[in-house]
Amino acid sequence: MASSGRGDGKGGGPRGVGGASEEDRQALRQAFADVKPLSRHPHKRVMPSSATPKPRVPEGLRGSRSPHEPLSVEREGNGLVLGRRPSTHSSILDALEDPKLEVEAECDLHGQTSAEAERTVLRFLRECQRDGKRWVLLIVGKGLHSPGGKGTLRANMVDALSKRAPARFVLAFRTAPRHLGGGGALVARLVDRL
Repeated sequence: MASSGRGDGKGGGPRGVGGASEEDRQALRQAFADVKPLSRHPHKRVMPSSATPKPRVPEGLRGSRSPHEPLSVEREGNGLVLGRRPSTHSSILDALEDPKLEVEAECDLHGQTSAEAERTVLRFLRECQRDGKRWVLLIVGKGLHSPGGKGTLRANMVDALSKRAPARFVLAFRTAPRHLGGGGALVARLVDRL
């Protein structure tokens, strides 16, 4: 059997191993001469976006995720409390005091110490946020059975929702409307996602 010297019938020189001619291999080497091989490291390197630099976290807060913007707290003379992020839309604030508001989940903190209640609320808010629930009720009680008839759980919960770990899940909160417990409860609107 005679060979025409043309490996594919289209012209060019004889084909080598892999079906490419020596000319083709030489052209390919020249085309990729300035390309550097990828690192042999198995991990991808992703460069951070320069558009939004990450805020520096103080040494004492590393490892915890603080809210992007703090919640401000307003206390009214009649005992009502409102906590909100500056970006909270007025429609959400209106909904928090709506007498027809329906919550998607509630957490009863009666009988718990402040520390226990804060841990319970953190777990509760994390689960609700993960499950897509946005409107929640925290039942803190009115303190009628506390020493001196004045409870501290409500004040501690306001601080936790505005300043501590649970705050990262909260967009806004306020004293619950009467049909949800009034002064003995707090209703909160959770952030959509973290």
